[in-house]
Amino acid sequence: MIRKLKSGTLRMMSCTVLLSLAPALHAACSDATVAGSYGYTASGFINTSSGGFVPVAAAGRIVFDNHGNVTGTQTRVVAGTSLDETYSGTYTVNADCTASFTVTAQPDTRTSTVNLVFTENANGASAVFTNPGFTLTAVARRVALRE
Repeated sequence: MIRKLKSGTLRMMSCTVLLSLAPALHAACSDATVAGSYGYTASGFINTSSGGFVPVAAAGRIVFDNHGNVTGTQTRVVAGTSLDETYSGTYTVNADCTASFTVTAQPDTRTSTVNLVFTENANGASAVFTNPGFTLTAVARRVALRE
């Protein structure tokens, strides 16, 4: 015996099935899911000692190691003067794909703090520097999986 379902019942069943799948569709981040290297660009302004703002831009590669450590290299340009830098520090990542890291850059021994969100199943990221005097944002794309 075949029974016909009313369209409202069918819609309700479809919604129930979709809602039951929602947790499985939600991407969760961890050290393991974000581990790997990303290429990025950053741009914005930094405050000078005289109280004015000058443009800053950077391009580089950052590596998250799956153990809370971050390293990288970049070329940074401040007010038209470039400098090649290396940096290292630590990061934390949350299940909702927000994260933060703090690094010390060399050769000018500067500490930077950054808040970010991983996007596209951790294949991309958007970031903002949180140091006082910085108005600097960055975008990144994964270039290699866990190294």
